[in-house]
Amino acid sequence: MIDLHCHILPGLDDGADSWDTAVEMGRMAAEAGTEIAAATCHFNHPSAAFAPGSEAFWQQYREKKSRLEQRFREEGIPLALADGVEVFAGGNLFSLLKDQSLPTLNGTRYLLVETALDAPAFFIYRVLDRLLERDYIPVLAHPERYRCVQNVHAHVYEWYQMGALIQINKGSLLGAFGSAARRTADAILRHRLAAVAASDAHSCFHRTPKMDEFGRILAKNYGAACPTLLLEENPRRILDGRKVLWESPIPF
Repeated sequence: MIDLHCHILPGLDDGADSWDTAVEMGRMAAEAGTEIAAATCHFNHPSAAFAPGSEAFWQQYREKKSRLEQRFREEGIPLALADGVEVFAGGNLFSLLKDQSLPTLNGTRYLLVETALDAPAFFIYRVLDRLLERDYIPVLAHPERYRCVQNVHAHVYEWYQMGALIQINKGSLLGAFGSAARRTADAILRHRLAAVAASDAHSCFHRTPKMDEFGRILAKNYGAACPTLLLEENPRRILDGRKVLWESPIPF
């Protein structure tokens, strides 16, 4: 499996709180069958420790990623780390788009992006449109948690038609974010709108990177091919910069 959304680097956001936690997260992911995890710390988030795009941020990111990779080698943990961040689409995103290139997944055109959970739908449409105009391919993180999508599922189909990819969270389908997020994740999956699924892991106790049970639930409820598509084939295509596969999404 490939996990495209994992807050595994310590000290950069609200993810792993120590090196020991980061190593244990890596061990847990590998033991559950994950081969590659994108080290997607928050970028441009209000709680971020560094200004987006600053040299201090990139120096810390590179050093921590390299150190964690070394720890994995030393402890025999067969988990590779890919580059990436989770870009927060706040009000200053449009200024960032003018001033700099945004960091994509593994240097491809695919950009993992999130908005505030209470962001109005029109703002998300605008964000996706601006990113597409700049030749990014938005991978919209956990839209099943957004209130506007919980109220109107049809937004997701329209974002798919625009050219955005939909990434659902393991925890949403397992009920970790409440019944509304679970129902919405189920609806997205049943309408074949999810392009990729991921852990959005933050620790080794809550919101973990363990995805084997998640894969079994996807297979049981949405077909045997579902976990292969969402946890293996499409994530690999994204890291390679290739087009993802779709299974004839159904409009709401």
